[in-house]
Amino acid sequence: MSPLATGILLVMLCAILEGCAQTSFKQSTLATDRRRFWVCIGLAIIAIEALIYTGVLRFLDVSTAYPLGSLNDVVVAVLSRCLLGEAVTKKRWIGVALILTGASLLVVQA
Repeated sequence: MSPLATGILLVMLCAILEGCAQTSFKQSTLATDRRRFWVCIGLAIIAIEALIYTGVLRFLDVSTAYPLGSLNDVVVAVLSRCLLGEAVTKKRWIGVALILTGASLLVVQA
């Protein structure tokens, strides 16, 4: 696998981890009896994500990796809708589509 492909896959993994962490933080506000548990889970996931993202920078330029990090917003929108049942408006889905388009353009250029 090429370094570029490895970096892109790792950025996508970081986006998924970020989405899971944000979902855990939201869960901590909903399940007040287990607040500490959900916050600790979220913090642990964020720490793992930071380590992986540091590794990403071995494969990708920061000018490519950082904008691809906006995929976090896509994952958070999907997870908040699927796992938390939050409403995601049509405008937000349009934003998600624009983010995916921009990320695709970055990958093609890289």
